[in-house]
Amino acid sequence: MKRITCWLLLVSVGQFVGAQDLTHPTDMGLPESNFVRPDPSDYQTVLENGLTAYVARADQVPLVTLSAFIRVGTVDDDKQGAAESLLESLRHSGPANLSPDEFTATLKAMTADYVVEMHDEWTEISLNVPVEDLHLAMTLFAGIVRTPGISSENISKVALAVVPEANDLQGEDGPALYEGSLTATVDRFRDLIYADHPYGSKPSGDDFDELSVADVTEFHATYFVPGNVVLSIAGDLDIDAMHQEVAKQFGSWSRQDVSKPPTIVPAVGSKTRQHSFPAEKLQSWLVFGHHLPLVPDRDQASLEVMNYILAGGHLWTRMTIETRYKYGYTNDASGFLTQKWFGPGTYDFRSYSRPEVIKPIYKNMLDQIFRIRDEEVSVEELFVAVGALTEGTFQIQYLDGYSAARNFALEYLRYRNHERSASYVDRIRAVTGKDVLAAARKYLRPDEMQIVLVGRPENLLN
Repeated sequence: MKRITCWLLLVSVGQFVGAQDLTHPTDMGLPESNFVRPDPSDYQTVLENGLTAYVARADQVPLVTLSAFIRVGTVDDDKQGAAESLLESLRHSGPANLSPDEFTATLKAMTADYVVEMHDEWTEISLNVPVEDLHLAMTLFAGIVRTPGISSENISKVALAVVPEANDLQGEDGPALYEGSLTATVDRFRDLIYADHPYGSKPSGDDFDELSVADVTEFHATYFVPGNVVLSIAGDLDIDAMHQEVAKQFGSWSRQDVSKPPTIVPAVGSKTRQHSFPAEKLQSWLVFGHHLPLVPDRDQASLEVMNYILAGGHLWTRMTIETRYKYGYTNDASGFLTQKWFGPGTYDFRSYSRPEVIKPIYKNMLDQIFRIRDEEVSVEELFVAVGALTEGTFQIQYLDGYSAARNFALEYLRYRNHERSASYVDRIRAVTGKDVLAAARKYLRPDEMQIVLVGRPENLLN
């Protein structure tokens, strides 16, 4: 019986393979995509005080997500520690009219998913609740954004958490567990890139000794103003009713001047150097790269296409083909463009594997960086990259109401218009092989790579 079953399986697999269409995509005569990005004006409402909201219906499940995006981050913090203390308040204290315990109990009663993240340049507050709790959630959400309960306890909690970062990664129970070692390696890379730069500035214990509740309150009052806040609201809701609810909860908020974005100094590049963090682990983790200057619009599309071909996080990049399919060294070798809004970002490359093959992995990845700087990409590579970006990743950003509202809100917070998303497809499709080569030569700098290795010691620069 087992023998018959095996034969049936083999026949079925053979028929499946034989039925596959192996025609190359460039020979399929694929039609142009008819996808049209949604019109942001269909989602947008702007209150008289300057607050902007994007509201979308998404009724796949009986839930609603309320998000507020605020153009403020840790880099705006003139009084060190104020941003971190406000973040603690937003996360755990809730609105001023509730105690922290009452706030926690309210979230629990609604089975809410509540998340607050503060980045270098922007902050997100997100509250996901069942639709039957929407009215209560909107009141709570508005209170958190407009009048958070800031106290000395918030400052004290953050101050207690300020401890020197340990560089000892020894063992599977150390500061970086096995699963978290790549994250720890990326963190160390960014610490190196932003050493002595505003993006890398962190408050010390002494900063909190000098910080007051009034300082944190002033920080909130300066940046949490209607014109500096964009809402994204999506879920199983009535669109017209939600526009009215937004006006009810936020319309009485007084209009105030919006602070100008910070002026961020460029990062200073340095010659390639290896930074090793020895650890007795089963694998080694590798991250290398350099800072990325602000990328003008004219270069943006070419840079995205170049990265997609080189190391764009999918299974058919040049780096993946070389390290995974050709030699079997690793499951992943990817590149990450991390672009900031007002200052230098990072361009880094990541991989991991058993320690004895980390050196050839690094060499293979670096070889591909030199290669893409030396010669134009093929017509096929360009065809695949342009198609994937315009008909894949771009369209996913507007796949449903949640995605559309969120992406429109972030775009408007950053640029105050939607010109970039409107022109994105045309700009990507206009990229040529010469454009990709120019982007590679301008934004890939092999002589400035900072190399971070966590794991067994290995000299990668020999």
